[in-house]
Amino acid sequence: MPVATREWVQRVLQEHRDLRQMLNELSGFLEVPRPSLGETGYHTWAAGLSELLVKLHNELFRHFRFEEEGGMMDDLGREHPRAERAIHDVLEEHPSMLRDTRGLVADTLKYAEGREPEDQALRRRVHRLLNQLAEHERAENDLILSLELDDLGSAD
Repeated sequence: MPVATREWVQRVLQEHRDLRQMLNELSGFLEVPRPSLGETGYHTWAAGLSELLVKLHNELFRHFRFEEEGGMMDDLGREHPRAERAIHDVLEEHPSMLRDTRGLVADTLKYAEGREPEDQALRRRVHRLLNQLAEHERAENDLILSLELDDLGSAD
Protein backbone atom coordinates (compact mmCIF):
# COMPACT_ATOMS: atom_id res chain seq x y z
CA MET A 1 0.00 0.00 0.00
CA PRO A 2 1.51 3.35 -0.98
CA VAL A 3 2.37 5.79 1.80
CA ALA A 4 0.04 8.43 0.28
CA THR A 5 -2.86 6.00 0.61
CA ARG A 6 -2.16 5.50 4.32
CA GLU A 7 -2.15 9.26 4.79
CA TRP A 8 -5.53 9.77 3.14
CA VAL A 9 -7.01 6.81 4.96
CA GLN A 10 -5.97 8.35 8.27
CA ARG A 11 -7.28 11.76 7.20
CA VAL A 12 -10.67 10.38 6.15
CA LEU A 13 -11.03 8.30 9.30
CA GLN A 14 -10.21 11.37 11.42
CA GLU A 15 -12.71 13.46 9.48
CA HIS A 16 -15.32 10.76 10.05
CA ARG A 17 -14.60 10.91 13.79
CA ASP A 18 -14.97 14.70 13.66
CA LEU A 19 -18.25 14.38 11.77
CA ARG A 20 -19.55 11.86 14.31
CA GLN A 21 -18.76 14.39 17.03
CA MET A 22 -20.74 17.05 15.13
CA LEU A 23 -23.64 14.63 14.68
CA ASN A 24 -23.56 13.87 18.40
CA GLU A 25 -23.53 17.60 19.20
CA LEU A 26 -26.57 18.16 16.99
CA SER A 27 -28.32 15.14 18.45
CA GLY A 28 -27.63 16.45 21.96
CA PHE A 29 -29.02 19.84 20.98
CA LEU A 30 -32.21 18.14 19.79
CA GLU A 31 -32.58 16.27 23.08
CA VAL A 32 -33.49 19.53 24.80
CA PRO A 33 -36.98 20.82 24.00
CA ARG A 34 -37.34 24.31 22.60
CA PRO A 35 -38.13 26.65 25.48
CA SER A 36 -41.73 27.84 25.65
CA LEU A 37 -42.76 31.32 24.54
CA GLY A 38 -41.56 33.79 27.14
CA GLU A 39 -38.78 31.53 28.45
CA THR A 40 -35.12 32.31 27.96
CA GLY A 41 -33.86 30.78 24.75
CA TYR A 42 -37.21 30.62 22.96
CA HIS A 43 -36.15 33.10 20.28
CA THR A 44 -32.65 31.71 19.88
CA TRP A 45 -33.35 27.96 19.82
CA ALA A 46 -33.97 27.70 16.08
CA ALA A 47 -31.10 30.08 15.33
CA GLY A 48 -28.81 27.84 17.38
CA LEU A 49 -30.02 24.80 15.45
CA SER A 50 -29.46 26.54 12.12
CA GLU A 51 -25.93 27.53 13.18
CA LEU A 52 -25.13 23.89 13.95
CA LEU A 53 -26.63 22.79 10.63
CA VAL A 54 -24.63 25.41 8.70
CA LYS A 55 -21.46 24.23 10.45
CA LEU A 56 -22.35 20.63 9.55
CA HIS A 57 -23.06 21.57 5.93
CA ASN A 58 -19.75 23.36 5.57
CA GLU A 59 -17.84 20.43 7.05
CA LEU A 60 -19.72 17.93 4.86
CA PHE A 61 -19.09 20.01 1.75
CA ARG A 62 -15.35 20.18 2.46
CA HIS A 63 -15.17 16.49 3.41
CA PHE A 64 -17.15 15.26 0.40
CA ARG A 65 -15.07 17.44 -1.90
CA PHE A 66 -11.89 15.84 -0.56
CA GLU A 67 -13.33 12.37 -1.10
CA GLU A 68 -14.53 13.19 -4.60
CA GLU A 69 -11.81 15.49 -5.93
CA GLY A 70 -8.86 14.69 -3.71
CA GLY A 71 -8.23 11.49 -5.62
CA MET A 72 -9.06 9.22 -2.70
CA MET A 73 -12.00 7.42 -4.28
CA ASP A 74 -10.26 7.33 -7.66
CA ASP A 75 -7.28 5.65 -5.98
CA LEU A 76 -9.55 3.12 -4.30
CA GLY A 77 -11.31 2.37 -7.58
CA ARG A 78 -8.03 1.83 -9.44
CA GLU A 79 -6.59 -0.35 -6.71
CA HIS A 80 -9.82 -2.30 -6.14
CA PRO A 81 -11.76 -2.50 -9.43
CA ARG A 82 -14.22 -4.98 -7.93
CA ALA A 83 -15.34 -2.25 -5.51
CA GLU A 84 -16.07 0.40 -8.15
CA ARG A 85 -19.85 -0.01 -7.81
CA ALA A 86 -19.72 0.33 -4.01
CA ILE A 87 -17.49 3.41 -4.34
CA HIS A 88 -19.86 4.91 -6.90
CA ASP A 89 -22.87 4.25 -4.63
CA VAL A 90 -21.19 6.03 -1.71
CA LEU A 91 -20.34 9.06 -3.85
CA GLU A 92 -23.86 9.22 -5.30
CA GLU A 93 -25.27 9.98 -1.83
CA HIS A 94 -23.24 13.16 -1.34
CA PRO A 95 -25.34 15.66 -3.37
CA SER A 96 -28.65 14.64 -1.78
CA MET A 97 -27.24 14.81 1.74
CA LEU A 98 -25.89 18.31 1.09
CA ARG A 99 -29.21 19.34 -0.46
CA ASP A 100 -31.14 17.93 2.52
CA THR A 101 -28.86 19.78 4.93
CA ARG A 102 -29.34 23.07 3.07
CA GLY A 103 -33.11 22.50 3.07
CA LEU A 104 -33.09 22.00 6.82
CA VAL A 105 -31.05 25.17 7.30
CA ALA A 106 -33.58 27.14 5.25
CA ASP A 107 -36.56 25.60 7.07
CA THR A 108 -34.96 26.19 10.46
CA LEU A 109 -34.34 29.84 9.63
CA LYS A 110 -37.98 30.24 8.55
CA TYR A 111 -39.06 28.54 11.77
CA ALA A 112 -36.87 30.94 13.76
CA GLU A 113 -38.78 33.90 12.29
CA GLY A 114 -42.15 32.76 13.60
CA ARG A 115 -43.77 32.17 16.94
CA GLU A 116 -44.85 28.62 16.27
CA PRO A 117 -44.75 26.06 19.06
CA GLU A 118 -42.29 23.17 19.02
CA ASP A 119 -42.07 21.73 15.50
CA GLN A 120 -41.73 17.97 15.94
CA ALA A 121 -41.68 17.39 12.16
CA LEU A 122 -38.59 19.60 11.81
CA ARG A 123 -36.93 17.79 14.71
CA ARG A 124 -37.71 14.40 13.09
CA ARG A 125 -36.28 15.55 9.76
CA VAL A 126 -33.03 16.61 11.43
CA HIS A 127 -32.84 13.26 13.26
CA ARG A 128 -33.42 11.43 9.96
CA LEU A 129 -30.58 13.38 8.34
CA LEU A 130 -28.26 12.70 11.27
CA ASN A 131 -29.03 8.98 11.07
CA GLN A 132 -28.50 8.97 7.30
CA LEU A 133 -25.15 10.75 7.65
CA ALA A 134 -24.00 8.42 10.43
CA GLU A 135 -24.90 5.37 8.33
CA HIS A 136 -23.17 6.86 5.28
CA GLU A 137 -19.95 7.48 7.21
CA ARG A 138 -20.08 3.96 8.70
CA ALA A 139 -20.48 2.50 5.21
CA GLU A 140 -17.54 4.55 3.94
CA ASN A 141 -15.39 3.46 6.88
CA ASP A 142 -16.33 -0.19 6.33
CA LEU A 143 -15.58 0.07 2.62
CA ILE A 144 -12.24 1.82 3.05
CA LEU A 145 -11.06 -0.38 5.89
CA SER A 146 -12.17 -3.63 4.26
CA LEU A 147 -10.36 -2.73 1.04
CA GLU A 148 -7.21 -1.49 2.73
CA LEU A 149 -7.07 -4.36 5.24
CA ASP A 150 -7.65 -6.78 2.39
CA ASP A 151 -4.57 -5.28 0.73
CA LEU A 152 -2.54 -5.64 3.90
CA GLY A 153 -3.66 -9.25 4.32
CA SER A 154 -2.80 -10.13 0.74
CA ALA A 155 0.80 -9.11 1.37
CA ASP A 156 1.26 -12.14 3.68
